[in-house]
Amino acid sequence: ATALHAVGRRFESYSAHQMGGIVSLTKLAKKIKPYETTLVGGVFDLFHVGHLRYLKKCSEIGRPLIVIVQADKTVRIRKGFNRPIINEKRRAEIIAALGFVDFVLVLDKPSHHEKYLEIIKPRYYIFSRETMQYRGYRAKLINEKFPKIKVVFLNKNVPRASTTLIAKRILAQRDYSKIKNPIARRLYFLADHSKASIGKISALATYHGKVIAESDNIENRDVHAEHIVIKKTRHKGINPGQVKLYILIPPCLPCAQEILKNQIPEVYYLHPYGNGDGLKLLRQHQIKVKKLK
Repeated sequence: ATALHAVGRRFESYSAHQMGGIVSLTKLAKKIKPYETTLVGGVFDLFHVGHLRYLKKCSEIGRPLIVIVQADKTVRIRKGFNRPIINEKRRAEIIAALGFVDFVLVLDKPSHHEKYLEIIKPRYYIFSRETMQYRGYRAKLINEKFPKIKVVFLNKNVPRASTTLIAKRILAQRDYSKIKNPIARRLYFLADHSKASIGKISALATYHGKVIAESDNIENRDVHAEHIVIKKTRHKGINPGQVKLYILIPPCLPCAQEILKNQIPEVYYLHPYGNGDGLKLLRQHQIKVKKLK
Protein backbone atom coordinates (compact mmCIF):
# COMPACT_ATOMS: atom_id res chain seq x y z
CA ALA A 1 0.00 0.00 0.00
CA THR A 2 2.87 2.35 0.89
CA ALA A 3 4.48 1.73 -2.50
CA LEU A 4 1.20 2.46 -4.29
CA HIS A 5 0.78 5.72 -2.36
CA ALA A 6 4.31 6.67 -3.35
CA VAL A 7 3.50 6.04 -7.02
CA GLY A 8 0.38 8.17 -6.61
CA ARG A 9 2.35 11.06 -5.11
CA ARG A 10 4.91 10.90 -7.92
CA PHE A 11 2.12 10.92 -10.50
CA GLU A 12 0.42 13.91 -8.87
CA SER A 13 3.73 15.80 -9.04
CA TYR A 14 3.35 16.04 -12.82
CA SER A 15 1.40 19.18 -13.72
CA ALA A 16 -1.32 19.09 -16.37
CA HIS A 17 0.86 20.81 -18.98
CA GLN A 18 3.51 18.09 -18.63
CA MET A 19 1.14 15.26 -19.50
CA GLY A 20 -0.37 13.87 -22.56
CA GLY A 21 -0.63 12.85 -26.11
CA ILE A 22 1.61 11.69 -28.90
CA VAL A 23 5.11 13.09 -28.43
CA SER A 24 8.62 12.73 -29.80
CA LEU A 25 11.36 11.11 -27.77
CA THR A 26 13.09 14.49 -27.38
CA LYS A 27 9.97 16.24 -26.08
CA LEU A 28 9.15 13.34 -23.79
CA ALA A 29 12.55 13.58 -22.12
CA LYS A 30 11.73 17.18 -21.12
CA LYS A 31 8.38 16.20 -19.60
CA ILE A 32 9.34 13.28 -17.36
CA LYS A 33 11.63 12.59 -14.41
CA PRO A 34 14.11 9.73 -14.24
CA TYR A 35 12.84 6.46 -12.80
CA GLU A 36 9.27 7.66 -12.18
CA THR A 37 7.44 6.29 -15.22
CA THR A 38 6.22 2.96 -16.57
CA LEU A 39 7.18 1.96 -20.11
CA VAL A 40 5.57 -0.61 -22.39
CA GLY A 41 5.57 -1.16 -26.13
CA GLY A 42 3.66 -3.04 -28.77
CA VAL A 43 2.05 -3.03 -32.19
CA PHE A 44 -1.60 -2.63 -31.08
CA ASP A 45 -2.97 -3.37 -34.55
CA LEU A 46 -6.76 -3.69 -34.85
CA PHE A 47 -7.12 -2.53 -31.26
CA HIS A 48 -9.20 -5.00 -29.25
CA VAL A 49 -10.19 -5.90 -25.68
CA GLY A 50 -6.94 -7.81 -25.11
CA HIS A 51 -4.95 -4.64 -25.80
CA LEU A 52 -7.26 -2.62 -23.58
CA ARG A 53 -6.95 -4.93 -20.57
CA TYR A 54 -3.20 -5.27 -20.99
CA LEU A 55 -2.60 -1.52 -21.06
CA LYS A 56 -4.96 -1.04 -18.11
CA LYS A 57 -2.84 -3.52 -16.12
CA CYS A 58 0.26 -1.61 -17.17
CA SER A 59 -1.20 1.64 -15.85
CA GLU A 60 -1.88 -0.05 -12.52
CA ILE A 61 1.83 -0.90 -12.19
CA GLY A 62 2.65 2.80 -12.25
CA ARG A 63 1.89 6.18 -13.75
CA PRO A 64 2.72 8.11 -15.83
CA LEU A 65 2.35 5.35 -18.42
CA ILE A 66 4.40 5.65 -21.59
CA VAL A 67 3.43 3.49 -24.57
CA ILE A 68 5.70 2.98 -27.57
CA VAL A 69 3.72 2.10 -30.70
CA GLN A 70 5.85 0.24 -33.20
CA ALA A 71 6.28 2.00 -36.57
CA ASP A 72 4.73 0.59 -39.72
CA LYS A 73 8.02 -0.36 -41.38
CA THR A 74 9.05 -2.45 -38.37
CA VAL A 75 5.65 -4.13 -38.06
CA ARG A 76 5.80 -5.08 -41.73
CA ILE A 77 9.10 -6.87 -41.16
CA ARG A 78 7.93 -8.65 -38.00
CA LYS A 79 4.35 -9.51 -38.94
CA GLY A 80 4.37 -9.79 -42.73
CA PHE A 81 3.74 -7.64 -45.81
CA ASN A 82 0.02 -7.20 -45.10
CA ARG A 83 0.55 -5.79 -41.62
CA PRO A 84 -0.14 -3.48 -39.99
CA ILE A 85 -3.77 -3.26 -40.97
CA ILE A 86 -4.06 0.11 -39.22
CA ASN A 87 -1.27 2.62 -39.85
CA GLU A 88 1.00 3.92 -37.11
CA LYS A 89 -0.61 7.37 -36.78
CA ARG A 90 -4.06 5.92 -36.23
CA ARG A 91 -2.82 3.21 -33.89
CA ALA A 92 -1.06 5.87 -31.83
CA GLU A 93 -4.17 8.06 -31.82
CA ILE A 94 -6.27 5.22 -30.42
CA ILE A 95 -3.76 4.53 -27.63
CA ALA A 96 -3.44 8.24 -26.79
CA ALA A 97 -7.21 8.48 -26.36
CA LEU A 98 -7.12 6.07 -23.40
CA GLY A 99 -7.47 7.96 -20.14
CA PHE A 100 -4.91 5.82 -18.33
CA VAL A 101 -2.19 6.32 -20.98
CA ASP A 102 -0.12 9.46 -20.48
CA PHE A 103 2.38 9.56 -23.34
CA VAL A 104 2.54 7.80 -26.71
CA LEU A 105 5.53 7.56 -29.05
CA VAL A 106 5.82 6.03 -32.52
CA LEU A 107 9.28 4.47 -32.83
CA ASP A 108 10.89 1.96 -35.17
CA LYS A 109 12.99 0.01 -32.63
CA PRO A 110 11.75 -2.42 -29.95
CA SER A 111 10.61 -0.59 -26.82
CA HIS A 112 13.46 -2.16 -24.82
CA HIS A 113 16.05 -0.65 -27.18
CA GLU A 114 18.99 0.61 -25.13
CA LYS A 115 18.76 4.17 -26.49
CA TYR A 116 15.12 4.45 -25.43
CA LEU A 117 15.83 3.12 -21.94
CA GLU A 118 18.73 5.56 -21.54
CA ILE A 119 16.56 8.55 -22.47
CA ILE A 120 13.30 7.57 -20.74
CA LYS A 121 14.77 5.89 -17.66
CA PRO A 122 11.50 4.22 -16.61
CA ARG A 123 10.94 2.91 -13.11
CA TYR A 124 9.13 -0.10 -14.58
CA TYR A 125 9.62 -1.73 -17.95
CA ILE A 126 6.83 -4.15 -18.92
CA PHE A 127 7.11 -7.28 -21.05
CA SER A 128 4.10 -9.37 -21.99
CA ARG A 129 4.42 -12.94 -20.75
CA GLU A 130 5.21 -14.61 -24.10
CA THR A 131 8.33 -15.94 -25.86
CA MET A 132 9.76 -16.12 -22.35
CA GLN A 133 13.14 -17.58 -23.27
CA TYR A 134 13.96 -14.51 -25.35
CA ARG A 135 12.31 -12.00 -23.03
CA GLY A 136 13.88 -13.52 -19.96
CA TYR A 137 17.25 -13.01 -21.64
CA ARG A 138 16.38 -9.39 -22.49
CA ALA A 139 15.22 -8.78 -18.92
CA LYS A 140 18.58 -9.98 -17.62
CA LEU A 141 20.43 -7.60 -19.93
CA ILE A 142 18.22 -4.70 -18.84
CA ASN A 143 18.86 -5.48 -15.17
CA GLU A 144 22.63 -5.57 -15.76
CA LYS A 145 22.73 -2.34 -17.77
CA PHE A 146 20.02 -0.43 -15.89
CA PRO A 147 19.80 -1.75 -12.31
CA LYS A 148 17.26 0.93 -11.32
CA ILE A 149 14.73 -0.35 -13.88
CA LYS A 150 12.44 -3.10 -12.65
CA VAL A 151 11.28 -5.49 -15.38
CA VAL A 152 7.69 -6.70 -14.92
CA PHE A 153 6.03 -9.53 -16.84
CA LEU A 154 2.26 -9.33 -17.41
CA ASN A 155 -0.15 -11.79 -18.99
CA LYS A 156 -1.45 -10.35 -22.24
CA ASN A 157 -3.63 -13.04 -23.70
CA VAL A 158 -7.41 -12.85 -23.56
CA PRO A 159 -9.22 -15.91 -25.00
CA ARG A 160 -10.14 -15.41 -28.67
CA ALA A 161 -8.80 -11.82 -28.61
CA SER A 162 -5.83 -11.30 -30.88
CA THR A 163 -5.29 -9.34 -34.08
CA THR A 164 -4.32 -12.53 -35.92
CA LEU A 165 -7.54 -14.31 -34.91
CA ILE A 166 -9.66 -11.26 -35.74
CA ALA A 167 -8.06 -11.01 -39.19
CA LYS A 168 -8.67 -14.72 -39.80
CA ARG A 169 -12.29 -14.31 -38.74
CA ILE A 170 -12.77 -11.40 -41.15
CA LEU A 171 -11.28 -13.40 -44.03
CA ALA A 172 -13.08 -16.64 -43.15
CA GLN A 173 -15.49 -18.14 -45.68
CA ARG A 174 -18.70 -20.02 -45.01
CA ASP A 175 -18.65 -23.78 -45.60
CA TYR A 176 -21.59 -24.12 -47.99
CA SER A 177 -21.30 -27.91 -48.05
CA LYS A 178 -22.78 -27.96 -44.54
CA ILE A 179 -25.99 -26.23 -45.67
CA LYS A 180 -28.35 -28.99 -46.76
CA ASN A 181 -31.23 -26.88 -48.06
CA PRO A 182 -30.28 -25.73 -51.60
CA ILE A 183 -32.42 -22.57 -51.36
CA ALA A 184 -30.81 -21.55 -48.08
CA ARG A 185 -27.39 -22.37 -49.50
CA ARG A 186 -27.98 -20.07 -52.48
CA LEU A 187 -29.34 -17.24 -50.34
CA TYR A 188 -26.25 -17.37 -48.14
CA PHE A 189 -23.97 -17.46 -51.17
CA LEU A 190 -25.60 -14.40 -52.73
CA ALA A 191 -25.47 -12.46 -49.45
CA ASP A 192 -21.86 -13.45 -48.70
CA HIS A 193 -20.72 -12.23 -52.12
CA SER A 194 -22.76 -9.05 -52.09
CA LYS A 195 -20.89 -5.79 -52.67
CA ALA A 196 -23.58 -3.72 -50.97
CA SER A 197 -22.03 -1.49 -48.31
CA ILE A 198 -25.13 -1.73 -46.10
CA GLY A 199 -27.51 -4.66 -45.91
CA LYS A 200 -25.98 -7.72 -47.55
CA ILE A 201 -29.41 -9.23 -48.14
CA SER A 202 -30.40 -11.72 -50.82
CA ALA A 203 -33.62 -12.94 -52.43
CA LEU A 204 -34.66 -15.41 -55.11
CA ALA A 205 -37.83 -16.58 -56.81
CA THR A 206 -38.77 -20.10 -57.89
CA TYR A 207 -41.26 -21.15 -60.56
CA HIS A 208 -42.36 -24.78 -60.64
CA GLY A 209 -39.49 -25.64 -58.29
CA LYS A 210 -36.76 -23.94 -60.33
CA VAL A 211 -34.90 -20.74 -59.50
CA ILE A 212 -35.82 -18.19 -62.17
CA ALA A 213 -34.51 -14.94 -60.60
CA GLU A 214 -32.09 -13.99 -57.85
CA SER A 215 -30.32 -10.91 -56.52
CA ASP A 216 -28.70 -9.18 -53.59
CA ASN A 217 -29.17 -5.53 -52.63
CA ILE A 218 -27.68 -3.12 -55.17
CA GLU A 219 -24.52 -1.43 -53.91
CA ASN A 220 -24.93 2.19 -52.79
CA ARG A 221 -28.55 2.31 -53.94
CA ASP A 222 -31.71 2.01 -51.91
CA VAL A 223 -33.03 -0.88 -54.01
CA HIS A 224 -33.74 -4.06 -52.10
CA ALA A 225 -33.22 -7.57 -53.42
CA GLU A 226 -36.96 -8.34 -53.39
CA HIS A 227 -37.70 -5.49 -55.83
CA ILE A 228 -34.96 -6.64 -58.19
CA VAL A 229 -36.11 -10.27 -58.14
CA ILE A 230 -39.71 -9.28 -58.88
CA LYS A 231 -38.54 -7.07 -61.76
CA LYS A 232 -36.39 -9.89 -63.18
CA THR A 233 -39.34 -12.27 -62.95
CA ARG A 234 -41.51 -9.94 -65.03
CA HIS A 235 -38.72 -9.46 -67.59
CA LYS A 236 -38.74 -13.22 -68.12
CA GLY A 237 -42.42 -13.06 -68.91
CA ILE A 238 -43.44 -14.90 -65.75
CA ASN A 239 -46.34 -13.66 -63.65
CA PRO A 240 -45.01 -12.92 -60.09
CA GLY A 241 -48.33 -14.22 -58.83
CA GLN A 242 -47.15 -17.71 -59.76
CA VAL A 243 -43.78 -17.72 -57.99
CA LYS A 244 -42.50 -18.37 -54.49
CA LEU A 245 -40.26 -15.70 -53.00
CA TYR A 246 -37.37 -16.58 -50.69
CA ILE A 247 -35.53 -13.90 -48.69
CA LEU A 248 -32.63 -13.93 -46.24
CA ILE A 249 -34.65 -11.84 -43.74
CA PRO A 250 -38.33 -10.77 -43.57
CA PRO A 251 -39.29 -7.99 -45.98
CA CYS A 252 -39.40 -4.37 -44.84
CA LEU A 253 -42.69 -2.51 -45.20
CA PRO A 254 -41.99 -1.06 -48.70
CA CYS A 255 -40.89 -4.51 -49.92
CA ALA A 256 -44.01 -6.09 -48.43
CA GLN A 257 -46.11 -3.52 -50.30
CA GLU A 258 -44.30 -4.45 -53.53
CA ILE A 259 -44.97 -8.14 -52.84
CA LEU A 260 -48.68 -7.39 -52.36
CA LYS A 261 -48.78 -5.25 -55.48
CA ASN A 262 -47.40 -8.16 -57.52
CA GLN A 263 -49.69 -10.70 -55.81
CA ILE A 264 -46.91 -13.07 -54.80
CA PRO A 265 -48.71 -15.83 -52.87
CA GLU A 266 -45.87 -17.33 -50.77
CA VAL A 267 -42.92 -15.75 -48.97
CA TYR A 268 -40.22 -17.61 -47.04
CA TYR A 269 -37.43 -16.10 -44.96
CA LEU A 270 -34.34 -17.56 -43.28
CA HIS A 271 -33.77 -15.36 -40.23
CA PRO A 272 -36.13 -13.24 -38.08
CA TYR A 273 -35.19 -9.57 -38.23
CA GLY A 274 -36.67 -6.12 -37.72
CA ASN A 275 -39.97 -5.07 -36.15
CA GLY A 276 -42.10 -7.39 -38.25
CA ASP A 277 -44.31 -4.74 -39.86
CA GLY A 278 -43.73 -6.21 -43.33
CA LEU A 279 -44.74 -9.71 -42.18
CA LYS A 280 -47.78 -8.31 -40.40
CA LEU A 281 -48.94 -6.55 -43.56
CA LEU A 282 -48.53 -9.69 -45.67
CA ARG A 283 -50.41 -11.86 -43.19
CA GLN A 284 -53.22 -9.33 -42.99
CA HIS A 285 -53.71 -9.91 -46.73
CA GLN A 286 -53.61 -13.72 -46.42
CA ILE A 287 -50.15 -14.08 -47.97
CA LYS A 288 -48.51 -17.31 -46.85
CA VAL A 289 -45.45 -16.33 -44.84
CA LYS A 290 -43.18 -18.93 -43.28
CA LYS A 291 -39.68 -19.27 -41.80
CA LEU A 292 -37.52 -21.51 -43.97
CA LYS A 293 -35.91 -24.38 -42.11
